[in-house]
Amino acid sequence: MFCHAQDKINNIFSNKILHTASYAYYVADASTGELLSESPQLSLVPASTMKIVTTAAALEILGPDFRFRTAIAYTGTVSAKAGILAGDLIIRGGCDPTFYSECFKDHYRGTFENWVDSIKKAGIKKIKGNLVVDVSAMDDSTIPGDWIWEDIGNYYGTGVSGMSYEDNSYEIHFRSPAQAGKPTDVVYKEPEIEGLNLENQVVSSNVETDSAFVYGAPHSYQQVVKGAIPKNQSNFIVRAATPDPAFTAAVEFRKILLRRGIVIEGKTIKRKQYKSEHITALAVKYSPKLGEIIVPLNHRSINLFAEHLLRELGRAKKGDPSLKSSTQALSEFWQSKGIYLDGFFPSDGSGLSHSNNICPRTLVEILDYINKSNYKDYFYNSLPIAGESGTLRNSFHGSPLENNLRAKTGTINRVKSLAGFFTNSNGRKVIFAVIVNNFSGPVTGVKMVFDQFLKELFYTLP
Repeated sequence: MFCHAQDKINNIFSNKILHTASYAYYVADASTGELLSESPQLSLVPASTMKIVTTAAALEILGPDFRFRTAIAYTGTVSAKAGILAGDLIIRGGCDPTFYSECFKDHYRGTFENWVDSIKKAGIKKIKGNLVVDVSAMDDSTIPGDWIWEDIGNYYGTGVSGMSYEDNSYEIHFRSPAQAGKPTDVVYKEPEIEGLNLENQVVSSNVETDSAFVYGAPHSYQQVVKGAIPKNQSNFIVRAATPDPAFTAAVEFRKILLRRGIVIEGKTIKRKQYKSEHITALAVKYSPKLGEIIVPLNHRSINLFAEHLLRELGRAKKGDPSLKSSTQALSEFWQSKGIYLDGFFPSDGSGLSHSNNICPRTLVEILDYINKSNYKDYFYNSLPIAGESGTLRNSFHGSPLENNLRAKTGTINRVKSLAGFFTNSNGRKVIFAVIVNNFSGPVTGVKMVFDQFLKELFYTLP
């Protein structure tokens, strides 16, 4: 143990911004797993470093080539002469969180149009039944019960769905007056959501950042947006959670059907289970591979993607994608690998919940495990690079960690965490994790503590 350096590290964590805080860290050699430095291990809220636990398990359990699938199908029979389908047209949701996501625009571009082509190729010109979106692949627990009210109506707090669409979010376009403290106007929403009642309580502000929050429960078409946006804006965008993404996807698809000349006489409806034994498949759209999905997931810290991967772990290991089965599957998998799990209490897969708890040692041991896995490169390449990409693109500029550190960040209210890899001044590859909860003052102060901590490790580790 390097005692002088440990004294310096202890001094770094004596910063006054941490005088009310709980903190813990753990540092190990990436080649040997040797412990290099540690604090007492406390079970703390990890924020988005929880995504390390989820994505590493997903790679190991599902494999990097795993894909979600979404299909278009129909029931009933088609009259060859008249081209009339005496039955329903069905979108069969496959729990794909990336379906029409902004992260994979090229992958999904033209999917709905290609489905229409498949429908026409089957000789269907008119549908006597309904357009049904089948969401039976996911249960009703769209969000964890302990996510906070301020999060769940916003784009980063949208829930899982049997049929996701456009990141399960929509845009609210605002216009604000030139004076601060005045009411704003909602110019339009994209996409427009049928039946949505959005109450606008947002005012203009001298602050140049977005501090508007949307409040609304899943499947509720009554939402309220409160807070402030910068003044004198002609088109300021706030992203909100779509109340029912499966239904929105079906509505948008129906518009394309009508534009392409296919008439549906029935309604657009959603079903949790489709019992017909006579379902004819028309086309299937596969998602990008999991090895590709985890790149934006970890770079941009996308909660929606992480929550869906967690549910697939439950499906794969327990035959049940419920939240309870999925968190059990996550814990049992890492337990089977001998990972230190004292104080590990998972509540979700993304880290948005304040009820998650984990010790930094657990994060380091998982990073050490995946670093020796056949899927090492997939995981390693999914981590943001300091000063270059993702949530670390504006961090560590001009320091020895720039273009060196690869790590997952985590930030929620009164929580800051960081975990990953770097190579120190002696050429040693290091794995570390550090978590701080309930600090006083701005989060920028904790980031400064992290900067000093990592620089100390960089220069003084043997």
